[in-house]
Amino acid sequence: MSRDKADQLAELMREARPTRPEGVVTAALHVEGEAVRLIAYWRDRETFDAYLGTVDVPRGVELMRKVGVEPEWRVVDVLELD
Repeated sequence: MSRDKADQLAELMREARPTRPEGVVTAALHVEGEAVRLIAYWRDRETFDAYLGTVDVPRGVELMRKVGVEPEWRVVDVLELD
């Protein structure tokens, strides 16, 4: 993704923050050259799975499509450190 598109995506993420799905703790846009990753951290896996059952397209995918990018997405587990 170009830097211009990454900047557009960051702006869309800022604008969408008030309507972020319940259960999203935070979201980040990791930019390394043209490799851009939108990462959403959810409260827990159950909340995320329940959310996926209520939408046709996850919010992050929707936002990336708005800037003309068809993302590849995957789910990974994140361990919380005490």
